[in-house]
Amino acid sequence: MNSSHQELGVDHPRGLGHTVRREWYLFKVDLFLDGRVPGRRRKEILNDLRNIIDAESDINTLQEVISGLGQPRALAASYAEGTSKKRVLWTAGVAAGMAALTVYWILGLTYTLGMLSVADQAGGEFNSHFFFVDVLAFSTPEGIGIGWSGDAALWIPLGLAALAFIGASRAWRIFRRRPS
Repeated sequence: MNSSHQELGVDHPRGLGHTVRREWYLFKVDLFLDGRVPGRRRKEILNDLRNIIDAESDINTLQEVISGLGQPRALAASYAEGTSKKRVLWTAGVAAGMAALTVYWILGLTYTLGMLSVADQAGGEFNSHFFFVDVLAFSTPEGIGIGWSGDAALWIPLGLAALAFIGASRAWRIFRRRPS
């Protein structure tokens, strides 16, 4: 290995490449642990794995160390043995909420741009509703524009995101009684 690579930390065991590959692997393990192992225990597991990877990468290459640990799903399953699988899936809930918001805004923007296209061709001001949200599109000699108004413009997307979050994360499990 030449010294320029060592100076940049490209191939050095503690360089940026090492950190990115290690953290990507740990991120995948963490996703498979989500909902199966309590949060505090997950942090302990990930810190232990981080220390193991760093210690072993002094002897072997990072790829060999990660290959030795196995697939993230299998490694997470070995740590999750004997734990309850009835936990809240926070990561899945956040992903579902973000997906619901993304779909809502893409559909809303498409609807509004369609209205703007009609307003541009016909001229004038057009009002409509998209999932209870008042939508305005106008094209006048002074300019063109779009707008949303009403409380539903805030509450509908938040409500959809909350429903997606609750459904995907199984958040109702928080309120269940734990066996003593």
